[in-house]
Amino acid sequence: MDCSIIYYIAYKTGYIQRSLTKKFRTMSNITVKTGYAAVSPQDLQAKFRRAFEESELVIVVGGLSAPGGGNVMTALSDYFTNERLDVGFNKRVINESGEDGYLIKTGRKYVLVLPDDPEAAERMFGAELLKNIDTANPPGEEVAEPVRNHTVVFAPEPDDAMERLKTKNSASLVAIIGISLAVAVCAAAAAWIYYVYR
Repeated sequence: MDCSIIYYIAYKTGYIQRSLTKKFRTMSNITVKTGYAAVSPQDLQAKFRRAFEESELVIVVGGLSAPGGGNVMTALSDYFTNERLDVGFNKRVINESGEDGYLIKTGRKYVLVLPDDPEAAERMFGAELLKNIDTANPPGEEVAEPVRNHTVVFAPEPDDAMERLKTKNSASLVAIIGISLAVAVCAAAAAWIYYVYR
């Protein structure tokens, strides 16, 4: 299987390239054919078109945390919509320490989106992930791995972890009033002691 890699607004390209190169040395059934760098959504779509035409597996590294239209999943979604490509499956590849990745199948081709994190990319791109790609699996047989199926294709889920954190750690009005009263009582006691023993 031929493979193309696109580094999209990836800041740690050299480290990730080294990590993926080590992985590919152990894989006889995947050959890296080409590599590209993309710096904008339009550039990504142009490079993706070329990579998609020449390879069965396209790996896109980076852009998962980019906002709005610059997000790699938004750019790929636009490409898939414009080209009217059907999605066989779209799975989230869990990353315990940051942005999750995605494995997408369209026709007989695969798109793997990985975060711009060398350690995470090395952990995520392994034997378990490859069991979901036909080169490591007999056709039609899909082996379960730590991924979640999406109900909405290409829609990055909002990160509500910060919102939950804010909600859990926000001080209630009663707590604020209680702390304010305690500080006022301590200040009054300190002032009284100062004037009495002065």
